[in-house]
Amino acid sequence: MNRIISIKVAKQTGLEPVNYQVWLDFDGTITRQDVIDELLQRYSINDSWKAVEQRWQAGLIGSRQCLEKQLDLIRILQEELDNFLNGIELDTSFFSLLSLLSEFEVPVAILSDSIDVFIRHILQRHGMQDIPIRSNTMVRHGLGIELCCPYGDQKCDCGAAHCKCASIRAIGDPKRKSIYIGDGLSDLCPAGKADLVFARGALAQCLEKNSLKFFRYSNLNEVAEILRDVWSGREFAARPQASARTMAK
Repeated sequence: MNRIISIKVAKQTGLEPVNYQVWLDFDGTITRQDVIDELLQRYSINDSWKAVEQRWQAGLIGSRQCLEKQLDLIRILQEELDNFLNGIELDTSFFSLLSLLSEFEVPVAILSDSIDVFIRHILQRHGMQDIPIRSNTMVRHGLGIELCCPYGDQKCDCGAAHCKCASIRAIGDPKRKSIYIGDGLSDLCPAGKADLVFARGALAQCLEKNSLKFFRYSNLNEVAEILRDVWSGREFAARPQASARTMAK
């Protein structure tokens, strides 16, 4: 299906900026790489993290158990970690999206199952320090890393290290609907509860498998273009490079 949303549908769904807030995943959504996967590839003491990853992807364990086991395998000096994080690239289209959200005064926050130290280091390299972040954190023990989960929830259906649904309830504006943007399995639960979803990668595959509505996107420029057209009261043309389901919740 060509991705087209009419002004009539937009008005029916109340899709104006004053009615919405945006939640962004970090790894693979804002960054070009998955930071923890890259870290494991380079600094894990062995390859057993891959079997743990497979168990998580198969739904046999939650991300908390997965990350605890994987981070326990990493050995890295602080200087090496800093240099590693300096090499992580942001998707440059992220800046276009932020500019749009600022222009329309739409609240935005990052919800990540990664590590706050990693996220802040990468964002600060690009002069961004004011974006609200909810994520896991860590404690250093010599060369090792211990996972800490300040935003975990024992009632989380997914056994997530960071219960993103609980974070949305805690810091979100209940008067605003939610736009969720992500690419991974850790995004599935909050995306399934959002009013409007932009997805790619594993998230898009899971949403499609479960017959849940979403826009499939390739980069954040595309998301920004769609939202600008709708929020500006313009009907946007179909973009043949990507297909999506039309949202009308």
